[in-house]
Amino acid sequence: MKKNGFDLRREKKMKNIEAATLELLNQKDISNITMDEIAKNAGVSKVTLFNYYNTKENLMNTTIQNFLASVQEEYERLVESDLPFEQTYIELSQYKMKKVQSMTAIFFHNVMQQYTNDPTFFDKDAQEKSDQLLLSLLHKGRKEGKINPAYSDEVLVMFMHIFTEGLKSKAINSDFLMNYGAQISQMFLNGLR
Repeated sequence: MKKNGFDLRREKKMKNIEAATLELLNQKDISNITMDEIAKNAGVSKVTLFNYYNTKENLMNTTIQNFLASVQEEYERLVESDLPFEQTYIELSQYKMKKVQSMTAIFFHNVMQQYTNDPTFFDKDAQEKSDQLLLSLLHKGRKEGKINPAYSDEVLVMFMHIFTEGLKSKAINSDFLMNYGAQISQMFLNGLR
């Protein structure tokens, strides 16, 4: 169905609002961000914010969830591409590193704060979708002979969760990952063989 002019303007305003909100979430603690500030930065009225999002909480959650959804869409695009498994994994790793570097510690704190306030913020379906995407990638690697067929899907997913959690360690900073990311990725890929 074709969108009319009103829907297109609304969609554009919402994108501007969420971009302004994301920028503020990357700069300030969520408790210090005001709807007035978001409205000013987005170039809309405060009334518009409340018409579209009802509450500050809803705006924050929607902005964060849409940001994460855009990251997930790029992952899907890469996994479903015609790139070979190893190149796909490297592209995913590089994309993730760029995204992590573009976000500040304050942003991640804000995300965790939202999750703490609402445990349903990251729903079970999102984790399952993420795991299915991971399995698609691993099946691609298995089909190309890059992953040992003796490893079960369950073990591979658990291994990936452990690997990912390890990379989130405070002992590993983003400079280290940028300098040694390619070597870490190669070691990881060699381990899957």
